[in-house]
Amino acid sequence: MKLRYVLAYFGERFPPINMVLFAILFVTVHAVAVFFGPNILEKEWWWMLMGVLAVISFFFRLRVFDEIKDYELDAKNHPQRVLQLGRVTKKQLIFISISGTVVELLWSVLSGWPVVICWFIAVGYSLLMRYEFFIGSWLNKHLLLYAITHMLVMPLLILWVYTSFQPELNILFPFYVLAGLSLFSGFSFEIARKIHAPVAEKPGIDSYSKSLGYGASIMLVLLVMLGGVAIQIYLLNLINARLWAFVLIAIIYFLSIFLYIKNVLKSSEKSLRTAEKFVSLFMLCSYLSIIIEVHFNK
Repeated sequence: MKLRYVLAYFGERFPPINMVLFAILFVTVHAVAVFFGPNILEKEWWWMLMGVLAVISFFFRLRVFDEIKDYELDAKNHPQRVLQLGRVTKKQLIFISISGTVVELLWSVLSGWPVVICWFIAVGYSLLMRYEFFIGSWLNKHLLLYAITHMLVMPLLILWVYTSFQPELNILFPFYVLAGLSLFSGFSFEIARKIHAPVAEKPGIDSYSKSLGYGASIMLVLLVMLGGVAIQIYLLNLINARLWAFVLIAIIYFLSIFLYIKNVLKSSEKSLRTAEKFVSLFMLCSYLSIIIEVHFNK
């Protein structure tokens, strides 16, 4: 296993920006748990760091599952990728993933048995995703349903992390709000990254613009994103956030609307990728604004 090839793989398929987002997700769950459960004991720095690594590992394992599941298809459609070129192997990725799984399990055990149980539930569901719920040939023909079934792992992952701060689960309400935010923001990004201009569609590669229609897929991403905006505004109101946080979310959403309407009038792959960045920015700013308002709004 050559380090430079492993790093090249991470840069291509699991870049540092993704890891930062997953770390921010962990800190966001912590911030909400602290706000609604003020009697939570302060955690040691090493425990927090281990939790961040555990969450990153969980998402990396999902990536490895996809690499294994879609290997043949990716070899045909993306032969230039590091894995498809053989510079890293599936066995090497599995080894890295197993090493991370050990960290997840150890952190869960250190956090208490309720956390271990929630971890097993989340991992179990991810394994069902890996085997496409044993109806892969049918599910692959229904892209929207496929995405919904795979996005449902997010609430389970958040419950796993949330339980580490609320092992008694005495206060479950904040979890429901966070789960909703993660579902809507994550799903909107999932749709946005699979919308392409008609001239940019490629045979053999699924997209929402191909399966639902170009205009319908743009309407869908804006509606799902609006659901995320509504939940974010509700959560910001609950934590007594300052005006800037509401304004920031509104600006990002209206800029997204502008870009997508522009693409309805005249499709452009470059402009669609810019719109995709705004959708991901919404997800990032949603989490960051919660962290800032909980910890720095005195």
